[in-house]
Amino acid sequence: MKVLLLLAAVVAIGQAHLCLVFPKQRGNITGLNMAGADNCLLVKDAPCGGRPAEMPEVTFESGMNATIIFQKNLDHWVMATPGMFEINLWGMKGKMNLMTVPDMGPNMGQPSGTLYTVSVPMPKMEMEKAILQVVYITKNPMAPAMFYQCADVNVMMKR
Repeated sequence: MKVLLLLAAVVAIGQAHLCLVFPKQRGNITGLNMAGADNCLLVKDAPCGGRPAEMPEVTFESGMNATIIFQKNLDHWVMATPGMFEINLWGMKGKMNLMTVPDMGPNMGQPSGTLYTVSVPMPKMEMEKAILQVVYITKNPMAPAMFYQCADVNVMMKR
């Protein structure tokens, strides 16, 4: 019985995921509709899970709200210690936390596959080739502490 519990814990640890849908995460997003998608598993090498930078495909307007869409691809919610998602912007001045989103809702923990659409304020400064980072902080002792996804973006003043 203990062996089965240990095996289940190892499988759970190896398969937690976070996907960044918009702006599109680095790399590809294949398998998004399947819980446990390999392209959504980045647990090492903060801030971006070891994926290399790409040319920004999205430009957000400085000082305005931007819509960010991400998916909890595999759930690790624990009632005693509910986790959260952080949305950060990395640039020349380091990391800026734009928003923290609790991992809870009507069911006290959204299931695998839940899409989150949030409106976050962009800083009132220009940032070329910035990194938009979403972090799933699980607070689950049976799972990795954090999962990362990044997208390369620009933040520009309206011209």
